[in-house]
Amino acid sequence: MARSADLKTPLARLAFANGLFDLQTTQSGKKQWNCSLLFPKGADISSLKNLALEAAKEEWGDKAVQMIKDEIIKSPFLDGDGKQGKSKKTGEPHEGFPGTTFIRCTSGEDYRPKLVNQKVLPITSKDELYSGCYVFAVVNAFTWDTKENGKGITFGISMLQKVKDGDRLGGGGRAKAEDEFEPIGDVADEDFMG
Repeated sequence: MARSADLKTPLARLAFANGLFDLQTTQSGKKQWNCSLLFPKGADISSLKNLALEAAKEEWGDKAVQMIKDEIIKSPFLDGDGKQGKSKKTGEPHEGFPGTTFIRCTSGEDYRPKLVNQKVLPITSKDELYSGCYVFAVVNAFTWDTKENGKGITFGISMLQKVKDGDRLGGGGRAKAEDEFEPIGDVADEDFMG
């Protein structure tokens, strides 16, 4: 397995943020931290593409370029309008994914990514860091080769900084009580008796 250097991503929209707070279990039974980062189609993600290519060349040499073109090596850059951007259960597009290119980022069970806010203070709340907010992340590209899935490249994540709020994706958050209710004065029993 080859691993690239670390790199700070361009601004991304965070998806599947729950995987940064609760360990996720893969199909093979491995536990990991994970999330997805969404980039608008047309955004300059050349630095990420170069990072992935660096790892691929280290693992498979100069032939890696052609192997990627021929899709022998699975790309980490996924189409938000394609099958990877859709729910396997319903076939419906994941909210926020259409019109994007996205990457999935993972980190091993013992290497939880550091999560910080704009002031570089730790984030511990799902209310503060949620699917739909905008972030920078520190990632690396690494290669894999398995009997089940063949060859590929994916991204590891070590740090994530929230930059700004955005519309929540996937209905992950409840409305705040103060948005739904107004203060009420004392209420007498007869007010309920009609």
